[in-house]
Amino acid sequence: MVGIDKKKLSDILKKVKDQPEAAKPTTPPTTSTKKVVGAIPKTPAKGVTSTAKASLEEYKKSQAAKDTKAKQEEVLKTKTHQDLINAVYKVADELKVEGGPWPMLRAAGWGNFTDDRGKLYKGPIIDEIEGFTPEQKAALKKQLGI
Repeated sequence: MVGIDKKKLSDILKKVKDQPEAAKPTTPPTTSTKKVVGAIPKTPAKGVTSTAKASLEEYKKSQAAKDTKAKQEEVLKTKTHQDLINAVYKVADELKVEGGPWPMLRAAGWGNFTDDRGKLYKGPIIDEIEGFTPEQKAALKKQLGI
């Protein structure tokens, strides 16, 4: 080691070695190691910005939409074509649809349901059928117990 005083270096190392060890804690830290994934508080914390509140509201709406979709899928897979025909007849009468239920059945693509009335429904959920108006969708979901 050129240019280094070996005696000074050994003195420094000796001082470090001779120092007492720092006291170690006798109890483990109290922080939890559990991590909750995806948990969102029901109410925003104090001081949360309006952007965060809006994001929370959007999240709640998307969760409600997912729940609604899942419920529709669950109920509709138990319905037969005849169940849907009957529901459309009642909705058409309730909403006074011009032409009766047949325009609604055709608009939904259900005009062939009379060919196999006992078959279980395997089509899209009510909210995804473009042929129905929002009022018709709401009335049909109510009629089907969704």
